Formats: sequence, C-alpha cells, structure tokens
Amino acid sequence: MEMNPRRPFDLTLFKQRAPHWSGQILYFPKIDSTNKEARRRLRQHPTQPQELLLVADEQTAGRGRLGRSWQAPPHSGLLSTLVLQLAPLPLNRVFLYVAGLALSVIKATEKLQPDANVKLKWPNDLVREGKKVGGILTELENNLGQAKNETWVVIGFGLNLSLTTEDLAEAALSSKATNLTPQPLELEQLLATILYYFAEYRALLTSNPETVRLEWAAALTTLGHEVHVLNSVGLVEKAGLATDVTKEGALVVLDKAGIRHFVQAGDVSIRRPDGSYSD
Repeated sequence: MEMNPRRPFDLTLFKQRAPHWSGQILYFPKIDSTNKEARRRLRQHPTQPQELLLVADEQTAGRGRLGRSWQAPPHSGLLSTLVLQLAPLPLNRVFLYVAGLALSVIKATEKLQPDANVKLKWPNDLVREGKKVGGILTELENNLGQAKNETWVVIGFGLNLSLTTEDLAEAALSSKATNLTPQPLELEQLLATILYYFAEYRALLTSNPETVRLEWAAALTTLGHEVHVLNSVGLVEKAGLATDVTKEGALVVLDKAGIRHFVQAGDVSIRRPDGSYSD
C-alpha cells in the first residue's frame, strides 16, 4: 500500500487553491470532532448562523453513523465538516446534501487520479476495491436565524488518505478499509476540488434536485445486488434484492416473498459472487 506523506493541513496553500473559502474555513490541529465544533458554534450564535468549513488533522472523538466511534491516526486523512442552511431543500430530502457531497468526492478523485475507481455504497459510504475509504455523517440544528425558523445542516466527512498496512492491521481493518487512492494526493488540492464540484451540486439542488438524486442512485453499487440490512448491533433485519432508492433516499429491498421494504437507515451488507456477504 503506497502511502501519502503525512503532514499537517496547509491552510495557506488551501486558501490559494480555494480562495472562495478563505474567510469561512476554521483549521484545528487537534479537536474532539469537527461536527461537534460546528454544532457548538451554531448554538453559540443561534440568531446569526453562517456557512463554515472546518478541517482538522486529528479528531479524538470522531463519530460515524449510528453513533459509532470513528478515529484515525493524525495526518492520515481528510477530516472535515461543512455547515450549510438546509433551505431550499425540505427536511425529508436532506440526504441530497450527502448525495451531492459523495458525488463530488467521486468526481474530484476521478479528476486527480482517474484510475482510483471509487464507488458509492448506500447510504453514505465511499468504497474502493470493495473496501471502505470514507464516509459522511449529517446532523441538523433547528430553530436558528433571527426568526428561529431555520434549519442548518452539519455535514461531516472523513476520507482515508495515508493509512498504512500496520494502521489497518492494528485496527483489525485490513479486509475492510483502504485509502481513497492508490497513489499520493495533495490534501489541499483534493479538498478544493471536492468543494468545486459540490458548488455545482448545490446549484442543482436549488434548480433541479431530482437530477442529483438520479445521478446518486445510478452511482450506487448497492442496487441490483442481494443485500442484508443490519441493525445497530449487527443483526440482520431484512434480506432481499436492492432495487431502487425513493425520492426520500430510502433503499428499496425486495424480499423473496415479493414484499418491498423501505429502509431509511442501517448498514447494508452486499452478497459476493461466492455467496458470502461484505462487511
């Protein structure tokens, strides 16, 4: 596994790469969680929320979906959070921000390293060669703004960039995780490119959000496969063929009895050709 050089995030270089974000980025060498910090700042200034980009070299209390702990060695990945107003989307389509950001990571990776071949797995995982390379966590803050009627979205995303074979073995993740790309990437250029594409998707979410959903659905490797839907303790709750995603982002699973199930949240394990299921 070839490793990206580990070093602190270069704030000056990033501002050169993405000048639009120069006045909105907050950088932390070490923090409990960029999502937690984003929510703290929204609560500290509830009548004047503002768009922010938070980046950290290390998180001591990072979290993934379903409240799970998520940690990585310092300087081994991109740890970031975006703070945006939910509007113009309604609450039941907040997943489209996740979809737009996930697609932005795909496009940025394709541009910077075309042979990386990163894929999407429902609902919010990025995978390469069947192994997880990153994930996205969305949280909401309500009753903000002067009239206390605004909802803001906190979108945290973490991407593995320089995990070593030893890192993965120590965390018992050798068969489950890998890095975003096989060759080194400049961290600041990667983030700037992701944000460039995300700006395009945000514009689409205002003018034609359904196009984002359809592009996201088309990119999901989950669809067309037999799946197990697991609950928070790893038990199989549903099994069947993943056929579609609804306009609200739910996964449609058709079981052997021909009954359609609509899965709003949960881990999905995909059946491999040998009959086993992925983690």
